[in-house]
Amino acid sequence: MKGSNKPNVIFIVIDAARADHFSCYGYERETTPYIDRLASESTLYENAISAAGWTLPSHTSMFTGTFPSKHGVHNENHVYDGKYPTMAEIMKKNGYDTVGFCTNDWISDATGLTRGFDQFYDFHYSTLKHKSLRLLNYIRLHGKDSWSHAINRNIMDWVKAHDKSVPYFMFVHYGELHLPYQVPPPFNAKFLPQGMTYKQASVVNQDPKAYYAGIVKMSDQDFRQSNDLYDGALAYQDSELGRLVDFLKTKGDLDNTIFILTSDHGESLGEHRHMDHYYVLYDCLLRVPLLIRYPSVFKPGHRETGMVQTLDILPSLNQVLNLSGIDSAAIQGFSMPPLESSKGRRSFTISERYKDLKGLRETYPDVNFDHLKQWELDRKIAIRTESYKLIQSAEFESELYDLKNDPHELRNLIDKEVNVAQELRTKIKDWQNEFKSAEIENKEANFDDAVKKRLKALGYLG
Repeated sequence: MKGSNKPNVIFIVIDAARADHFSCYGYERETTPYIDRLASESTLYENAISAAGWTLPSHTSMFTGTFPSKHGVHNENHVYDGKYPTMAEIMKKNGYDTVGFCTNDWISDATGLTRGFDQFYDFHYSTLKHKSLRLLNYIRLHGKDSWSHAINRNIMDWVKAHDKSVPYFMFVHYGELHLPYQVPPPFNAKFLPQGMTYKQASVVNQDPKAYYAGIVKMSDQDFRQSNDLYDGALAYQDSELGRLVDFLKTKGDLDNTIFILTSDHGESLGEHRHMDHYYVLYDCLLRVPLLIRYPSVFKPGHRETGMVQTLDILPSLNQVLNLSGIDSAAIQGFSMPPLESSKGRRSFTISERYKDLKGLRETYPDVNFDHLKQWELDRKIAIRTESYKLIQSAEFESELYDLKNDPHELRNLIDKEVNVAQELRTKIKDWQNEFKSAEIENKEANFDDAVKKRLKALGYLG
């Protein structure tokens, strides 16, 4: 493909979007009518698994096609050293204009993830979470308040001004599903119980650090309220995504575009008494939506049931576009169906979590966190097959779940299915022996004070 014959590539990540809350994935509520329509024009992957449970390592995996233990970016190291070319670098080398629109500071110059972008627009979403600023923005946008609305407006302006003779790669990160849930009406109250207002519902705790520190308790009713607010935020995010897709159709860009929609991770909404996206490797945090619209390659309306991972996106783009400058030997991802992969189909997925303790202890230095040792002081790796999932712990009890009969991962079979557990441990060890893990460098991103404040507001830093 040369010049204008190359399709554009739009890669959209909705932060903290769990697949099982999308109506096109079978959710009982109609949360995603616009995405449902998009799914009818796309190939939908029913079992797409993230390589990590939070933004920074997950994006690094998607951008490089490698797992956290190989690229070296995770809870214990916040800076990507550029060892493997990123998606934006590869697309730029192949003649694409590269642009990013992002609401999360973890994807920034400070973390090394903006490599390869000609232009990168940083929308300080968590700053706008401050109520006074959101009120001003609400007035300014005449009731259309959201950072997604602002991003879309900028995307539309950029597309209108772009030279159509040059293909573009666009990365978009939306953040409406990130705590706290503060989207405009009527979406903010769309799924609340009859008679409950958003003002009443929004008093529920939305601070995960306070919850894990034991400062605030969460009841089952509190988690149900959080669930309702989350679904309203998802419905709003869906409407804004629909607005962007309609614009691209009107401009005639969509049919010459590989349009990819996914998430970096899901969200805990009370499962196993967890909230936000701290600590765990359960499916509520790892199973994410993934749709690809490009009808000449990805069959419209097809639902792919086999396992894939979000780090498979890069090698799949490589196969469709025949990209240069990509180190296929270093990439750990597979080409996704219907593409034929030299590696065959995935027989298992891998997700990783590293030690995670600094933020809470900096926020609450006088709190005893012994009750969190099994979550904070442990490195975990999850291997998932079609039938079972092992969450292997380095220091504490491992967990084994029969996904066919226990999809919500409620019954730990680690002491009952000993042979299954051992087989999966062997698979993990064999997988680890296939590559050299990056050394843990404990580098912290050099954020300025304003960025640190924003990340604290999102619950990441102390």
